[in-house]
Amino acid sequence: MDVIVVGAGVGGLALANGLVSAGHRVRILERADGPRDGGAAVTLFSNGKAAAAGLGAPLDGLGGRIDELEIRGADDRRYGRTDLRLMARRTGFAVETVPRAALLRRLSEGVPVVYGAVVVGAVAEGAVVTADGVEHRADVVVGADGYRSAVRRSVLRDRDARRNGWSSWQGLTPVLPELAGGTHARCYVGPAGLCGLMPAGGGLLQWWFDTQGSPGSVPPLDWLRDRFAAYPAPVTGLLATVAAAELQEYPHVLHDVPDRWGAGAVTLLGDAAHAFPPSQAQGANQALEDAWLLARALDGAGPVEALLRRYEKVRARRVRRVSRLAATEVTNKVPNTVGRLAGRVLSPAMAGRAHLALIRRFSSVLNTDRI
Repeated sequence: MDVIVVGAGVGGLALANGLVSAGHRVRILERADGPRDGGAAVTLFSNGKAAAAGLGAPLDGLGGRIDELEIRGADDRRYGRTDLRLMARRTGFAVETVPRAALLRRLSEGVPVVYGAVVVGAVAEGAVVTADGVEHRADVVVGADGYRSAVRRSVLRDRDARRNGWSSWQGLTPVLPELAGGTHARCYVGPAGLCGLMPAGGGLLQWWFDTQGSPGSVPPLDWLRDRFAAYPAPVTGLLATVAAAELQEYPHVLHDVPDRWGAGAVTLLGDAAHAFPPSQAQGANQALEDAWLLARALDGAGPVEALLRRYEKVRARRVRRVSRLAATEVTNKVPNTVGRLAGRVLSPAMAGRAHLALIRRFSSVLNTDRI
């Protein structure tokens, strides 16, 4: 089968790995002039890593392993701890924070990427048009071109992903060595929003600030320093050492998740199909899940169009659950009374079991969904 994948992000590259391994012909059309090296880091949970392994692209050892997640308040009060080692024991895949550049390098090994190919439209018969006016045809077209997907606009003609007023201000730098060199992640949540700190391997720390509003005319770093000035020392110490050039803003956006993600021989995966806020750290993981199930679908018997619609239906059921939860931005808000009580009552092991159960609800690969 001849497949065009639009977009050389996590989901598109992972899908190409699986398709090439299965003997399909794949062309990846990427608008950037070369491999992407920005984007700080992503957290890969067991479901995402299981999906990648199933596509022939194991991702172990690329970043920093995360054994425990601790949530604390702006007053440094502990709200809860989650033991993530249970997830590794139950699934065989440890939670890991991985620099995005390293992840993309790994996934791009051995797959054909055409850089500088700007796709401006697609047609249901199985073709895309690039900005230079050239039409590219294939048996299947997969739009993996992000939340501003040209493929989605062409085949669904629905509204673009919308901003919800939150943003992540993030970076990946060698700071706070006592945290960067460990296996424990920590989040501080309070009136200003959330600050997250996660080891990403090689002495690097993935850090981010999820907050509402805009700095306006104030320099963003000064704005964050003011907003988070009352938070504990790791937060204020980080902000004191960060340089303005190390700070990147990523607005939180949300798509409606339709039952049908495509038409004819065209479908979508990842943010092109279901962009949602990063509050559940499932964006890259769900893109990997999409790629895993779509690769299985294209190895199935029957008309291509029927296989694509079945893939969309199965994945929509899963991803809609995580999208709805992520849209509440609940992890970026101070826990209510029930949440604080649960944090005190639940042991780290119990919290780890609850987290795994939640991820299973989102997951196709951990439930071996079939087309």
